[in-house]
Amino acid sequence: MLSGMLLLACNPEEPEANPEPEPLDSAVSVNADTISNHLQFHNATQIQGTIPTGPAGSSLKISFEDTLYLMDELKRPVKFLHEDPTENVSGVYVQVHGTFTGGTNATYYYDVPELQETATSDSVSVIMIGIDPEGLIDTEGVPPAGAPFTFIITLVPYDPNGVPIAEDDRPVKISKPTDTNGNNGLGICGLITAPGDYWDWIMSYIDDPSVEYEQYIFFNSPDKLWGLDGQDINGCCINGNSSYDINCSGNTDAHRSLRFYTFFNYPDEIYKFFEDGTYAGLLENRSAIPDPQASDFCGTGPGVVHDTFSRGLEEGNWWVEQLTSPVNGDSLYLYIQGTSSTGVNGTARPGGRIHFLDCDLLVVIQPDREGGNNELVKYYDYRDVSSPLWYPFI
Repeated sequence: MLSGMLLLACNPEEPEANPEPEPLDSAVSVNADTISNHLQFHNATQIQGTIPTGPAGSSLKISFEDTLYLMDELKRPVKFLHEDPTENVSGVYVQVHGTFTGGTNATYYYDVPELQETATSDSVSVIMIGIDPEGLIDTEGVPPAGAPFTFIITLVPYDPNGVPIAEDDRPVKISKPTDTNGNNGLGICGLITAPGDYWDWIMSYIDDPSVEYEQYIFFNSPDKLWGLDGQDINGCCINGNSSYDINCSGNTDAHRSLRFYTFFNYPDEIYKFFEDGTYAGLLENRSAIPDPQASDFCGTGPGVVHDTFSRGLEEGNWWVEQLTSPVNGDSLYLYIQGTSSTGVNGTARPGGRIHFLDCDLLVVIQPDREGGNNELVKYYDYRDVSSPLWYPFI
């Protein structure tokens, strides 16, 4: 089982300007502005007029294949891969372009900046998109008369100067989670995946409810780099000779300090649930380790660091229980109990209330362990061994 998990891993400050959604009258046609009012973003601003036009021929890639599936007010991450440094995505212009049931384009568009928590990545940019489905679909997921279940948005990624890089139209659908109450999350589109398939962690965060516009108390993802400010380490420079080992505390003139640009991140974390109630996890960590002994404390720095990569394996038990009192509509709780691990310890274990579960996405919410309201939201994509991580943008 563990060797199988190893093989899997080798595959490839403006306030948010979302107005309160208007209640929809199912007897009238829904226009693009009404739909746009239901979209939700992270720190976006509205701009009147038509969205800027992007050029063709970009090499950008995006994290979903065709249709963007939105679920509820929990925003879904949309990622852009820009391996070409001239196509660094700093944000995305978004406009409701039209609907399959008629209507005109929206009279305004959104300027959605990339998440600052992932802006340190030199190749991946992330925005968040959510929707308030109230009035767009009923409780059974069926659109009322005149209200579109599917609509189209135009996405125009832009560079640090606000200049469009590319442009594409994508259909959007509102997903309804699979009803798993009858079998505790098992079976088709449940937690147990097909042979060779697994759940791939993509993001965790805690919202900060104490501010007027959105920001995170905590945020982590495979694209988040921690500790990029580095650290200062003291050493000695005596008669032009650098040393980290000798004690020069009595000779203040020999004291030197170098900045070591260390960092760490968690590039991958995947989980596999089995029918017998056990699970296996594969966890990875990448970091830059300071090497003061190889550094020149007589120079101007920075200090020497070495990139390291480590991988850990984890096994344990899992089970799902029905909550006696649903929380915000969540009625199932996924329990994870690790029994053995080697190497890197788990950081995003998928334990918590099952908020959303279908054949593509698992969202769990871990209650605040200190009894407060700071709940941890965790996203996992369903993948198989042949699933691409990226798709052509245009």
